[in-house]
Amino acid sequence: MSLSTTPRPSALAYFCTSALVVAASAAASDISARPARVAALELELSLAQRPEVYLLLNPAGRTLEVKIRGVTLDRVPLTGIKIITHAPVFGGRAVSPLPLPAIWRLVNGPGDTDREYIAPTELRPYNPDGYDDPPPGTPPTRPGTSPSTGTPLPEPPASYRAQLDTGYDLWITTTLPPQGFLARASAAVRDGWQRLRGRGIHLPPAITLAMAKEDAVRLHHLMRSNMAILVLAEP
Repeated sequence: MSLSTTPRPSALAYFCTSALVVAASAAASDISARPARVAALELELSLAQRPEVYLLLNPAGRTLEVKIRGVTLDRVPLTGIKIITHAPVFGGRAVSPLPLPAIWRLVNGPGDTDREYIAPTELRPYNPDGYDDPPPGTPPTRPGTSPSTGTPLPEPPASYRAQLDTGYDLWITTTLPPQGFLARASAAVRDGWQRLRGRGIHLPPAITLAMAKEDAVRLHHLMRSNMAILVLAEP
């Protein structure tokens, strides 16, 4: 009888969670440890004890990690990270900084409407006789299309916003919007004209994460309500 040396997922999750416990305890007992590091470890431990996927945002390292039970499933490099505010023409409230580290949660995620599916190599209509072969004369349907309409399934967007429980928005995009003086002045003028015409729209400040298009597309399904995001503090 041979024994496998590859740990099972449950065992791996146990060891990773235990490692977080040890790291948090060691950091808490180390008088030279930074309070932000201790707080971040304790916050992640609270997330790792539940069998749910969460995100870890590292502003200093410019990375967004997909994790579960303390295990990193995916790591997305960020090309930019910024707080984007929409200031009206005649002043406006200053944006209060958010305390870090902290756990943010999505209140209304764009991925709520996503549906997981498996695209077969060939779509066939239902055969009441129970055989694998389709009824005679039935044309095959191209893979990746809807069996009822034959139209391709839409690709998730590469730019989308999600509401956070902090009063901010989370904006996933491929490039950061311009934030120079001319760009801010132009946006303020547009906002002023829209308000004068009664079409002004108040947009909350947004934590904007820029990344490659393929990364933004594949993260879309994770952006669902109650998704937790652990945000680390700047060093």
